[in-house]
Amino acid sequence: MNLNNDDFIAIGNKKSSKVNILWFHGYGSNNWSFEPTMKLINMRLNETAYIVLPNAPTIDGKNSWYPLPTRNSNGDLIEDYDGLSKSIEAIDNLIESLSLDQNKKLIVGGFSQGAALSLSLLFKSRHKISGCAALSGYMPSANEFKEFPLKNNNIFIAHGCEDKAISYDDFKKTLVFLETKTTRLTQHTGNFGHTITHEVSESFIQWLEKI
Repeated sequence: MNLNNDDFIAIGNKKSSKVNILWFHGYGSNNWSFEPTMKLINMRLNETAYIVLPNAPTIDGKNSWYPLPTRNSNGDLIEDYDGLSKSIEAIDNLIESLSLDQNKKLIVGGFSQGAALSLSLLFKSRHKISGCAALSGYMPSANEFKEFPLKNNNIFIAHGCEDKAISYDDFKKTLVFLETKTTRLTQHTGNFGHTITHEVSESFIQWLEKI
């Protein structure tokens, strides 16, 4: 993945912060779409976070963190694990370029495809990650990660049962997979679609405060 490491938004004070957060937007979107939300979250955290919002590269005309799954002639879903692995490597390089204080906790998180990328980072990133927040996402290439140990077990996951972009069934499959890896899993569900509700934001903030 050709990631422009200079194309990111930074919120908060890098030196005085108590925690670093790396936040990934959804497919076809961009980092500016989450700037207001992340500013609000940092304000709720008493400006104690340093939040970095990278921008996904363009793949086939859309901003995408990794190649989307395709279907073969039998209709089976084919995921590009190699493409995802290259994306993880690019994110790891980005983290290194940010020169973050390694004594501070690093939280990764995102929405939709960004949530999926965040979950995969827990298993394959070469950096120490203290937690992951996955909003309206799924576990990509789950079969490939079956034998991977979970490097950290603090996960917040939220999904709406009315989600039409990433189905609630996909969420339940992701939940079953993650429950084989950790018991410290916080989930938030409700009657909403592919979006972040006020209730989800509140639950996410409470989870951040605890860890």
